[in-house]
Amino acid sequence: MSTSSNTSFFSFGPDDSFVSKSFEGLRYRNLPPALLKLIVGGSVVDVHWAALGPVQESWVLSFKDANGKNNLGWGSSIPPTLAQILKTLTPTQHLRVFLGPKHSKTSKNNNNEPSFIAWDPTFIRWSGLPPPLEACLQSWLTPAGWKFGPPRTMTWNAKGAFFAKSEYDEVMYEMGSREGLEDDDWPPFQDTVREWNEEADFEWSDVVYLNLDARDSDQFIAIRTDGTWAGSIGSDSNEEALEAFALNFFTRLKPKISSSNSKTRPQSQSIPKPPPQSQQNYNNYQNSNNNSLPTPNPPNVNTVPDATSQALYERWATETATMLALALAANNTPTPTSTPTPTARSKPKTPKKLQVRSASKPNIPTSANGAPPALLTTFPYLPAPLATCPDTPCVYFKSDPAGLRACKHDVERLLRASGLYSYEWLRQERIRWHPDRFGRLCDEGFRERGCRLAEEMFKIVDGLVGEAEGRR
Repeated sequence: MSTSSNTSFFSFGPDDSFVSKSFEGLRYRNLPPALLKLIVGGSVVDVHWAALGPVQESWVLSFKDANGKNNLGWGSSIPPTLAQILKTLTPTQHLRVFLGPKHSKTSKNNNNEPSFIAWDPTFIRWSGLPPPLEACLQSWLTPAGWKFGPPRTMTWNAKGAFFAKSEYDEVMYEMGSREGLEDDDWPPFQDTVREWNEEADFEWSDVVYLNLDARDSDQFIAIRTDGTWAGSIGSDSNEEALEAFALNFFTRLKPKISSSNSKTRPQSQSIPKPPPQSQQNYNNYQNSNNNSLPTPNPPNVNTVPDATSQALYERWATETATMLALALAANNTPTPTSTPTPTARSKPKTPKKLQVRSASKPNIPTSANGAPPALLTTFPYLPAPLATCPDTPCVYFKSDPAGLRACKHDVERLLRASGLYSYEWLRQERIRWHPDRFGRLCDEGFRERGCRLAEEMFKIVDGLVGEAEGRR
């Protein structure tokens, strides 16, 4: 699937779900079944905009279909008023939709509909917005038109927090209720608001993108024009996606791997794409329950991973990220006898603050379960239940106890269980297995073996990158 439109977005949903698009590409996890089926069904060739609501099957997707036309899809649980608007709307890539809390104590919504706002250059409609946010919107309007320009972004949650920015950089925001919180208890979003307000030269018009989880959770992402960003996300396995979105928001981050490291790409077999469903009625897609996705053998790029595989991947990914982070921390900690000495070639660090604020743990831990930073003395092997490819050559390859204990098919099965599998994501995954990079994180006694195992993993992922590139 291409993502040629250049609008970046990140939308939070229930059950640790999200959908995002940046210059890296499209990412998603735990999407509502109907939305997932639409995206992977072969008909969506470019995503313009996506929004997840606070409940399952509350979503809107603006996209270009297989016929090259702009189109819309939406879930059965979006506000009925919004559904009526979308049915009569001419689809355009400029449509923006934000889905708010299911119920808001402060809104003027008398019909108990979940709140929303939707607009494009020809219209704007909303319902159930918090009164301060609605007052802000009304203040931007005059009988002659927009006083401060139409909205550029608008987001709010059930805690009373909101952020609105117009096309002319007019900004209104609230950090949300602090009822029941101690003076020293600052949830991640409120703490970020407080911290940024303390910066002498900071203006809220410098925030180019901000989105809140519509529910009462404290998930959010905020990005400033200078690249400074902050975010909070509940699931550890989603932290990498949040960071990748921020780093690729303005432009695509270039992985630092030279072409000489990609010589060993094996030949790949092409995996056919699903046929386009050009006759699909997308405007009524939310009512369609047929045409279930097949499960090809070998696994197709569109195969939805089962819950067990997803859980195994998440555990492996979390443990691997922790191991590498602790090793990186150990590698960057000077010994007591060494004192870094500045040189004429030393470059000053860019004055940029990158934060991943999480209620569960920081993005790069300095300890895990009480463990101090430590270089690697073992390899993060694949979970045994996922390393079960029965092909005879693979069984022979995996029989070496000093080897990777997994074949290409096992690794592919594991990575597909992430729900993030794509050409861009694989390129990022490949980076951490580069033997030179991995070797620097290994203890001296394990370095030779660690580099060899990392090289095996790197070659396999590099091959998967080649296959994914061939399907683009």
